Amino acid sequence: METSFRDGIATVRFDDGKANALDVGWFTRLDAALDEVEAAEARALVLAGRDGMFSAGLNLKILPGMSGPEFIAFFEQFSRLVLRLHGLGLPTVAALTGHAIAGGAILAYACDMRCMTAGPYRLQLNETAIGMPLPAWMLMVAQSVVPRHLEARALLHAEAFSAEAALAENLIDDIEVDPASTIARAERMARDLAERLSPAAYAATKARLRGPAIRAALDGLAADLATLR
Repeated sequence: METSFRDGIATVRFDDGKANALDVGWFTRLDAALDEVEAAEARALVLAGRDGMFSAGLNLKILPGMSGPEFIAFFEQFSRLVLRLHGLGLPTVAALTGHAIAGGAILAYACDMRCMTAGPYRLQLNETAIGMPLPAWMLMVAQSVVPRHLEARALLHAEAFSAEAALAENLIDDIEVDPASTIARAERMARDLAERLSPAAYAATKARLRGPAIRAALDGLAADLATLR
């Protein structure tokens, strides 16, 4: 995971050469990157994956070997990280440089805006198809983006959306032809938000808009996570 800064815009890019699967090490690195971004007083943040893959979500291969407490701790760390991103006090843009599936999709939905690469890629919350009920906090984050008429398809039926379909349904804000162009476009989107908006007014409004739901999600996290296993 690499963090770079240009003209006050922070870009955090993750590339494991594979599926960008999310695990405890990844959670810790992104949490540290967010600390760095806030300490640098960046004006906006872009999250970007590698060519062909934003993230395929949580590393499910490691879950069967976890004890009950380890399983809960794993999901709690992920939950708190995404909720932190969702409430971050600066504009956030996801550069979907390829597939954004399950946990990768919820990372995208936690951001303010999304730009996606055209091609054979999908944006999908597939949890109900793989036997995992979506926790309440994840539904809250997704519903901040997913239009009400689309909730059954996107949240219950695990429908996969191409970039074109996602744009038509307002799940994303723009499409680019390749990953490099997607990142560049996301950085322009972030810069536009940073230049147009008052940082203090943005942060205060975001806290009022999302803060109550985030606090409620955190308060109910233990009960929420207990339903996952």
